[in-house]
Amino acid sequence: MTTRAETVRRAERHELTFRGHRRRFLLLRPEPAGGPAPLVVDLHPSGLGPAAQLRGSGLGELAARGYAVAAPQGALPYQGGWAWSLPGVPLAGEERIRDEASDVDDVAFLRALLDTLDGMLALDPARRHLAGFSGGARLASHAAVAFGDRLASVACVGGVRRPGGPDDTAPPLLAVHGLRDDTNPYRGGAGPRWDEPVPDAVARWAEAAGCAAEPVRTEPAPGVTEFRHRDAAGREPVRLVAVTPLGHAWPGTPDPLLGGHVSGTGSDAYDASAAVRRFFEEFGGDRTAH
Repeated sequence: MTTRAETVRRAERHELTFRGHRRRFLLLRPEPAGGPAPLVVDLHPSGLGPAAQLRGSGLGELAARGYAVAAPQGALPYQGGWAWSLPGVPLAGEERIRDEASDVDDVAFLRALLDTLDGMLALDPARRHLAGFSGGARLASHAAVAFGDRLASVACVGGVRRPGGPDDTAPPLLAVHGLRDDTNPYRGGAGPRWDEPVPDAVARWAEAAGCAAEPVRTEPAPGVTEFRHRDAAGREPVRLVAVTPLGHAWPGTPDPLLGGHVSGTGSDAYDASAAVRRFFEEFGGDRTAH
């Protein structure tokens, strides 16, 4: 059985020149080769990079199931890794927006990355998915508003936001968040970086997606509560999974960095990687479902 680390080592390393900046991304081509294939773009948290994100999320394993998987790198150096530039938002632990961030538009970069990948691979334009953790999830939230009509679904772990209004695009969403998250608190915080409570952000996403305001609540496992917003067709395209024992981490991963095993913020009460894979398949993921 191929390990996550071995999968990451097989990834191709590419560069894209965007607005004068050399931007890097990892790429795992779909296996077996063919097309048109679904695409997953996996976004790392602040302070890490694309290889660490793929090891932690395990989404690179989808390449063996016919997906193309890309993991881009943020442009801002941050705590030994990289961070994304989000509109009007400083980085965690920083009071003001960096001067160099004004020259970086990562939402536009993601749009350009989709165009580049379309030119490199035979991809199905109806089956593009975004995933991210922490700062990567926040960037995915902005992208869903800016070009959600190009996305089949979005998965946000530890960082969902809803920067748009009720008339902006809102593709299907799976949000996973820990109730013990001190970095991006579930119940909200103060200041421009993180203010709105997570359930409120998801509720506004559901409104924009045309879903019922009141979600269906279930408890699929001890310490795990799921809220699903249903649309007029009977689907449940907007979902929030709240994990009681989880801090700021990607739950269920064996990876010590994303999983929070070193800091003690992790939890195995919920397997976010498996849930994200199922969600992508449900909303247009694998070839057999199309």
